[in-house]
Amino acid sequence: MKFYNREQEFELLDNISMSAGFKLVVIYGRRRIGKTRLVREFLKGKDFAYIFVPKYKTKDLFLKEISLNLGIPRFTTVYDLVKFLFETKKYIFFDEFQNFYDIDKGIYSDFQQLIDECKSMEKDTKVFISGSSFSLMKKTFVDYAHPLYGRADVLLKLPPFDLNTVQTILADNNIKSKEELIRYYAVFGGIPKYYEFLEMPEASSFEELARLLFFDKRMPLLKDEGRTVLVSEFGGEYRTYFSILEAIAGGRSTLSQIADIFEGKSTVASRYLDILRKEYEVVVRETPITDDPRKSRSGVYKIRDPFLRFWFAFVKRYESYYEQDRTTELFKIFNKNFDAFVGFAFEDIAKGFLEKNSNLLPFSFDKMGRQWGKIRGAPKGKNTYEIDIVALNNDTKEILFVECKWKDINERDADKILADLKEKSCFVQWNNDDRKEYFGLVARKIIGKERLREKGLVVFDLDDF
Repeated sequence: MKFYNREQEFELLDNISMSAGFKLVVIYGRRRIGKTRLVREFLKGKDFAYIFVPKYKTKDLFLKEISLNLGIPRFTTVYDLVKFLFETKKYIFFDEFQNFYDIDKGIYSDFQQLIDECKSMEKDTKVFISGSSFSLMKKTFVDYAHPLYGRADVLLKLPPFDLNTVQTILADNNIKSKEELIRYYAVFGGIPKYYEFLEMPEASSFEELARLLFFDKRMPLLKDEGRTVLVSEFGGEYRTYFSILEAIAGGRSTLSQIADIFEGKSTVASRYLDILRKEYEVVVRETPITDDPRKSRSGVYKIRDPFLRFWFAFVKRYESYYEQDRTTELFKIFNKNFDAFVGFAFEDIAKGFLEKNSNLLPFSFDKMGRQWGKIRGAPKGKNTYEIDIVALNNDTKEILFVECKWKDINERDADKILADLKEKSCFVQWNNDDRKEYFGLVARKIIGKERLREKGLVVFDLDDF
């Protein structure tokens, strides 16, 4: 697959490359996000030393292979190897740097000493470091107690591709349908590596590609991908974290529901959730948009990564089907439930579209997110409400309520949806006496869109994306 859309990162690396003196650039992020590809593309045409740090090799074997691969002298210590490289090479790229933890943790003190020496001598050496263990890379360069704290000149967290870039990738593979775009993005998000599978000749549609990648009993290529992405992060406690993520993917997303995994111990659940949220950045805590997140007791947890949401919902949940060779049945389950999965993802995609195109909205907003709560006095079972997207401006007291629908609707359908939305808006306790209200709808396809806009409604479908 060709290289896509890293212009800002390239510009940053270019500026570092042209600056004087020793520079250390650290690139981190989720597995498959394209860290290695980015650095290799940037260093293309330059004379650089590439050092891949393996996880399961001894220090002696690692040093021997580096000597053979680079055609350099054989060293007996990593310190001597790095010192030689710093003195003889202008560009050096250490890939999967966190694996030095398995080879020899003391190596990090050696790096600290050599980096400090080179910086004091103002050597014109540019060192690039990447790693796919998100937590270990953060710990190595951000933790005050670590020897390499403060040594990086640039800490670059590589983000996923946005929806526009994914659309370009699909178009380059002759996929022009915006419905297909949403399906792909709902599962693969902006992770570049997964879109390489588009080059498989059998992938005539998303459903067919999904069958090949997850539900083909001969070779489900991504069946174990979620486990691969997470086990290296979680280490020995991965089963506990997996249980939490399975619960969230299955709809048990409140603290009390997740605490059931720990015999109702909310403090234990809260500690694990904080680690998942702050250290690993795998989950996010979401509160009603009108609440103060620090005080709200209505928080729910959500898996941040689209692919992991899909993997836990359709693969991990049905492990027994794979063990019993029932992949044909599992593919039928996928086909039956996938549209609903895309519908939930479409809410996030619609929110991203509105945030990026805020100039199309009737006012400038301070915050945007979901809203939910209880309806006082309503009978049990009907005493809650939820609104997909709410945007508000605290200064002007303007508020926008938006419903998202992953389906084709006509003007009559839209009128009913918007009438229900207006009814739910009455339950939102926010400047009720003097706020100015707007109402909107985002759907897959809206027939009569212009007439709805003439009524003062905020209306978008995939043709606007």
